[in-house]
Amino acid sequence: DEGGWCQKQKGVETVMKRILAGTLCLCMVLAVAACGNAGQTENAVNTSNGIEVSSAEENKPGEMAVPETTKPENNTEQRNTAVGEFDFEKRIVLLNSGYEMPIIGLGTWTLSNDEAENSVYHALKSGMRLIDTARYYGNEVGVGRGLQRAIDEGIVTREDVFITSKIYGGNYEQAGGIIDEALSDLGVEYIDLLLIHQPGADDEGVYKAMEEAVKDGRLHSIGISNYYTKAAVDEVLSFATITPAVIQNENHIYYQNVELQEYVKQYGIVVESWYPFGGRGHTGENFNNDVIVELAEKHDKTSAQIILRWQLQAGFIAIPGSSNPDHIAENYDIFDFELSDEDMQRIRDLDKHERYENW
Repeated sequence: DEGGWCQKQKGVETVMKRILAGTLCLCMVLAVAACGNAGQTENAVNTSNGIEVSSAEENKPGEMAVPETTKPENNTEQRNTAVGEFDFEKRIVLLNSGYEMPIIGLGTWTLSNDEAENSVYHALKSGMRLIDTARYYGNEVGVGRGLQRAIDEGIVTREDVFITSKIYGGNYEQAGGIIDEALSDLGVEYIDLLLIHQPGADDEGVYKAMEEAVKDGRLHSIGISNYYTKAAVDEVLSFATITPAVIQNENHIYYQNVELQEYVKQYGIVVESWYPFGGRGHTGENFNNDVIVELAEKHDKTSAQIILRWQLQAGFIAIPGSSNPDHIAENYDIFDFELSDEDMQRIRDLDKHERYENW
């Protein structure tokens, strides 16, 4: 009858409403759970050293995230090179600061301003893009003149060239002024890499001033020089808020210090050799080593070229010094051959763990 039919109809409507409400609740629960998982995956943060890393990248071996304070703003293309890995085709290494550094360049220790100007000019003309100097050398004015000469002739632009300098001693209050003096003498608006020249009385203060110069754009990357032990490096890491990008040390066939190189890899720190040939007064001993001479004959190269190629393949940036344009060009002509694993091992076996300098 009509009354019974209405009661049945109301019962059906009640059941349908309950089913619809249950379905809506289930959809809301599933949506909330999915958003939560996505947020965890996308926004995972590694707070070590203040570096943010997405979980998708966090476990890539050999790679480090780039701190936002030191990441180049104009570098938007996808990188395939890991931090600290040498790219022999581009002849650069990616630093942990996010900047690319040439793996071979010109050292200017002992050069006068006039000599530095000519050497820098010829180095840039030969294809080198890394120039190393220091406040202590007293030739930053000459380095700047050589750079400007090459720019004026259209050989390079400022952005093409990677300039390293070093500051010696001092404290926090002094360091900021020293950095400005270096910029003025070099005639540039920024220095690509600045190093503490060697351990001093207030490394923490000097390093803090260098970090501030990174943040305001006067420096791109920072590091240390003449720190030879894990303990010495650890001391810097204990107060650094920006991890050193480079350690520049004495390194040659008789002093390879592989232990330190292996230790600092975990921080993305690259080791640079300021004595690739052993330094003035010792080049003959290195060039005339029987193994080096034999390999030079094998590859139809000079002893200098064999040593420099070994430095690069061993993962050391090299900055041989010279005021001779022919030698500078020769030092850069090392990308048309490769040392074999056996060649590399023979040179590794020359290591005596002995430095020439004692400071």
